[in-house]
Amino acid sequence: MRVNQNDKKSIICTVCFLFFLVIGAGSSWAQNKVNVTVDAAKPVNILTTTTVGIYTQLSEANWLNPQVYALLHVAGFTAVEYPNGWDGQADLYHWSTNKNMKWENSNPPKVDLLQPQNNTGNFAPFAQALGAAVIQVNYGTNLQGTGGGEPKEAAAWVAYANGDPASTQSIGKDSTGTDWKTVGYWASLRASTPLDKDDGYNFLRIHHPLPLHWMLWSIGNEVYNNGYYGADHATETDLHAPYPDNPKDNGKRRKNTNLSPTYYGQRLNEYAQAMKAVDPKINIGASLNLPPNDYGWGEDWDRDVLKAACANIDFVSLHWHPSDTLPPDWKKLDEAKALAAPQIQLPKTVAELLYLYKKNCPSGHTPRVAFTEMSIADWAKPQSPVVPALFAADSLALAAEMGTLNADWYQLHNNGLLTDDNKPLPAYYGVQMLHIVAYAPGDEFLTAISSDANVSAYATLRRNGLYGLMLINKNPSTPASIHVDFKNAAFGGNGLRFDYGLEQSKANAPMQKAQMTGIGKTMEITVPPYSITDVLILPEKK
Repeated sequence: MRVNQNDKKSIICTVCFLFFLVIGAGSSWAQNKVNVTVDAAKPVNILTTTTVGIYTQLSEANWLNPQVYALLHVAGFTAVEYPNGWDGQADLYHWSTNKNMKWENSNPPKVDLLQPQNNTGNFAPFAQALGAAVIQVNYGTNLQGTGGGEPKEAAAWVAYANGDPASTQSIGKDSTGTDWKTVGYWASLRASTPLDKDDGYNFLRIHHPLPLHWMLWSIGNEVYNNGYYGADHATETDLHAPYPDNPKDNGKRRKNTNLSPTYYGQRLNEYAQAMKAVDPKINIGASLNLPPNDYGWGEDWDRDVLKAACANIDFVSLHWHPSDTLPPDWKKLDEAKALAAPQIQLPKTVAELLYLYKKNCPSGHTPRVAFTEMSIADWAKPQSPVVPALFAADSLALAAEMGTLNADWYQLHNNGLLTDDNKPLPAYYGVQMLHIVAYAPGDEFLTAISSDANVSAYATLRRNGLYGLMLINKNPSTPASIHVDFKNAAFGGNGLRFDYGLEQSKANAPMQKAQMTGIGKTMEITVPPYSITDVLILPEKK
């Protein structure tokens, strides 16, 4: 069944601004006459500092710099995820030493991809300038490489980020005997300036006395891919269970109790207790596989993690990469399915999560959702360069409209956002088109309903009084003639129109901007094929 915006119905949650569910039957792809209805009296969610984020990699040599910051700021990114990268770097990286735990007993062997300059101290001012940080905590390895991650190591990281330098609160020793000292010890490093003679911690001395207020902490990266479901699902290092001497025998780790979802849930409770003892205001996230798309790996993972730990989980961390391709070329993206995926798959994921919460969580407790990776699968190549722009605008806007806590575009380079030398690519402009209508934290998303599954519609009321409308025509060949009906809105007859589409992407050109007159409560707007049109409506003059 095709799911589109025609039958949107809100899902009422006990956690503020959580979800907006889209259900219903689709309409013809060939249809070019479209009705869009906006009700300004029915806000559905607000933009927050953590809503739109970017996924970064420890292996990238030159992203913590003013040029990248400026580009991300202009596009509307206000959150940045750290640390991560190929081969599950988050579960190898140790923040207090700025080193990856070297683990070679995997098949294929892990490679140390860490660029030393991408340390926590350098990351902190970058995240502060952008707005917010989403931290992926090391669950897979301890400092010595003799076992799994240690909750007290994570607690010390919270102390560094959010602690008071004057605090004498003890963090204590972990199970290996490593002493993680006090909250004030780590917070004082953050507050101090580098020593003349480096004692190994100068990279943490950033002269920042005030807390960083990093609030989102996800425990582990794709932990369900730790080998519990077999060697074919074992890209994430997890030393809670021993590896065999011969990597070819890694399949023997399958169904090991210490790799199980129940065990992960139990450890989640320990992480939450240790980390919230330092800062009770932080949010703890759990690594779940994407329901129901990823149940081929194991339907029991999400269920059993929630059974064991839901009471201590504030959000769940999901990865979403639609990957339908056109046979026989498995690298050629099925563009129609990819562009339909946000309106079809995201609501199904939300519905399945709500079902899981109802069955496995304490009554009234509904963890929020973070898509800590979101993009078209990077190995599936579209034929049209504009497709990533349409997908980025639609998926990030829908995630924001649903009240998603965080959605991080995957990734900064190599997947359609920026070139290696930091030139904007189509996905960048797709995110920027969203930023035009949803400009700053506090901007409201309004109820907007499209009659055609091939046209996505989003409307906002910005804090500065401007109304925004974003229309996405996902038809590759037919313009969309759209009749827009605004209800319960007050605005004048002038505004601005912005367009980004197939022609701009082919020419490597930015969006087009033009004055727009004759704007009323009803208006006719034509959106070219494979294009995004924004209308920014000026407030009514008094």
